[in-house]
Amino acid sequence: MKHLVTLRWFLIALIAFSTNACKLESIQDPIVVTNIDKEFYVNLWEELYPDTRNLRIDIQSLKNQDCLNYTIAYDWESTDKKFDLSINHIVPPGDCVPGVAPAHTEISVGDLESKLYNMNIVLDETVINEGQLIVNSQFYTLQMETEEGIIIPEKTLRRVPNNSVWGFVAYQNTADQMIASRLLSDLEGQGESLSLREGKYGYFSFLDNKLLVSGAPAAGQVSSFIVNFAGDEKRLEELAANFRDTHTGSVSLKIFTATGSVY
Repeated sequence: MKHLVTLRWFLIALIAFSTNACKLESIQDPIVVTNIDKEFYVNLWEELYPDTRNLRIDIQSLKNQDCLNYTIAYDWESTDKKFDLSINHIVPPGDCVPGVAPAHTEISVGDLESKLYNMNIVLDETVINEGQLIVNSQFYTLQMETEEGIIIPEKTLRRVPNNSVWGFVAYQNTADQMIASRLLSDLEGQGESLSLREGKYGYFSFLDNKLLVSGAPAAGQVSSFIVNFAGDEKRLEELAANFRDTHTGSVSLKIFTATGSVY
């Protein structure tokens, strides 16, 4: 009987020890932080050059800083299948440029092959957002399983069509309406009409069957255009220069090309 009592107390002690050990192990497990405050915007951008296209990732703080030239420290690692971006902290400038603006930085990713890349976005080495970057001839898409600490305003950036030329004609005074209309006709006549898929292209947007060019004046009358242009860009440069040299009214224009030129 004495042996049975001893065995019973031994089993009770063993269970109690095991339970405490489990609790201790649970306490020591890493804590997964979720729903942390949003701190940064992450945007995709396509850089246009005469012979290539480069993807760029722009990071911007949600909050304004007390200088125009705050930056964001980051680490970037890449392979042919995976990208790791670590957003570390906001860096104050050595010499403050007076003004109020978000902290920002730009990461040049490069001219990417059309395929799927694994993507990690890490904040402060503690929060890991896993996802994928999809690249093809039509668009870039950043699909993250979580967006802890970050906001991706536009998950998909459509790519600017090859050989496209776009821009706007704007005027402030009704007296210049006819001049602006003739100029717009001249610009549209430089190439063939171009069909666009709905979406945002960075330099312009095509939404609800309407073309909106970034940087166009917010006031006055603005007309946008886009064409498929197969000619010499020198012709566009001369057209813009001749107009500006011979007209002094309120009409303004801007011409952009898929090779990165601006006239």
